[in-house]
Amino acid sequence: MAIIGIDLGTTNSLAACWKDGRLELIPGEDGEVLFPSAVGYVEREGFLVGAAAKKRLLTHPMDTVASFKCFMGTAKEYRLGDRMYTPMELSAMVLERLKRNAEHVLQEEIEEAIVTVPAYFNDKQRSDTKKAAQVAGLKVERLINEPSAAALAYRMAMGEEDRALIIFDFGGGTLDLSYVECFDNVIEIVAVAGDNHLGGDDIDSAIQSYFCRENALVEETLPPEELAAIRNLAEQSKCALSASGQADMELTVAGKVCRAQLTEDILFELCMPLFGKMKKLFLHLLEDADSRVSQIDDLVMVGGSSRLGVVRRFLSELLGKEPVVLDETDRVVALGAGIYAGIRRRGEEIRDMLLTDVCPFTLGIGIRNRSGQDKNVLSPMIERNSTLPASVKNRFVTTSDYQREILVKIYQGEEYYVDDNVHLGEVAIEVALKPAGQAWVDVQFTYDINGILHVTVENEMGERRQILLANQALSAEELERYTKEMEKIMLPPIEQPQNREMLARFLEYFENSTGERRERLGAMIGYITRGLCSGRKKAVRNAQENARAWLSMLEEARETKEERLFDGKDFESWEDEDWEEADGWESEEENQDGKDIGLDSKGEGDDNDQ
Repeated sequence: MAIIGIDLGTTNSLAACWKDGRLELIPGEDGEVLFPSAVGYVEREGFLVGAAAKKRLLTHPMDTVASFKCFMGTAKEYRLGDRMYTPMELSAMVLERLKRNAEHVLQEEIEEAIVTVPAYFNDKQRSDTKKAAQVAGLKVERLINEPSAAALAYRMAMGEEDRALIIFDFGGGTLDLSYVECFDNVIEIVAVAGDNHLGGDDIDSAIQSYFCRENALVEETLPPEELAAIRNLAEQSKCALSASGQADMELTVAGKVCRAQLTEDILFELCMPLFGKMKKLFLHLLEDADSRVSQIDDLVMVGGSSRLGVVRRFLSELLGKEPVVLDETDRVVALGAGIYAGIRRRGEEIRDMLLTDVCPFTLGIGIRNRSGQDKNVLSPMIERNSTLPASVKNRFVTTSDYQREILVKIYQGEEYYVDDNVHLGEVAIEVALKPAGQAWVDVQFTYDINGILHVTVENEMGERRQILLANQALSAEELERYTKEMEKIMLPPIEQPQNREMLARFLEYFENSTGERRERLGAMIGYITRGLCSGRKKAVRNAQENARAWLSMLEEARETKEERLFDGKDFESWEDEDWEEADGWESEEENQDGKDIGLDSKGEGDDNDQ
């Protein structure tokens, strides 16, 4: 049985696999690897999926749909035939056809699929993507972010040199940006930013509106068939610019011949509002990654819409460097998904590669608003762009005298007020009957690379409640397995036995030293501690490697009575960029002091004391 990677795209979808030591894209029945993400319905014939549906979109726009991925996880529905379909159900039809094509080409059953999603997909969107795969008959244990897949493809194509990258994934309906560090066999996603409603479709809309303005046409009053024809013309003209730099648009609308000329400069102006959004996302990404443009080695282009000359022109002007293009940009994500499928199968050539990812949205709980407003606010637990897996514990206190219970409500999002974020679940636990601020609970969030959140709440009497929140339906056996895995993650690097032993040895040297020697040892301990608490794979690795090297030199110095490590010269060898980065790291230590703002609570005499 085979494992395949699937890029479930807004415009096109692709499948890939790792077979016989190499990567292969899987073609469809027509021999093409690009499979249009379109679904149509023909009375008495049934559903059309893929290329046939895309062709029908122009002539029968009322019976054909596309770009439904943009609305994954929402309540939007599409009418096909005599019933309504959700984006999840339509995506399932595309996935089922990709599965069938793969089984035909590979001549074996598909055991599992790795499906890519935009990095900025929230829990509901990821959950619906997994449901779509389940409906299509696919087992999907792992979703990976599209830019992460692209980073895998980049690493495979460009070699193992250490690099800092920005992946610019601009598809038909979404834009994803990822800041990536590649070192050794590790690909570490440091930060992500994106917009689930910004893509090539928006450029088509801008050209469509421009054509209508040039010919005094009112878009809102045009029949669906004529509007679909203008949209098709806009898409063709956009693509033509890449080849000739100019496109002459001509179409008969309502018996009138309409014309317009599209040039690179005109399109650049039309796209300025979109470019403004892109710039804000770049600034947001660099801020979250604590980086600067000068530190970026490569800007890697991904997605069909990134091929446009105006997009590359904007990025060159914005960043001052030419982007890197890997083959055909609309295939890079699928190739990365195929590589990850090979990693899952333990392919000999790539099995040691490690891909880390980050939490795209902040996870937190609702607490009392200290300003006195009725609306509760978000207290972040795991911040956005935390490296996964991640585990954080905080202590919270009661806000009412002698309240009996605390209700921990769990949210996902960046908004100040909890009601503006996505509610994921809740856990209730009894607390000691004490005056406000004296009874407490410890809340721990543990989040893994599969998008599964484990929340535990423990009161001061030692009673414990927990909930496992997953963007998929889990069996009893899976729940038990994931719970055990979470317990391992809950022990951060700073608490792991081998690291605690190393720190203990440094503390012993510190206690037995004085003066400058003690000062230097204190700096080392601080560096190691910050690295182990950072959550970053590269930072943890550097802290461990430096700690081992320094301990070796300390032990050698003890035996030989030499002080080479502290003569001021050799010490400079580790006070480099790593140390400068370490100064900016934040420790994710447990807060045992208790916050003075309480959780959603239910107390004696309070129906809902918030």
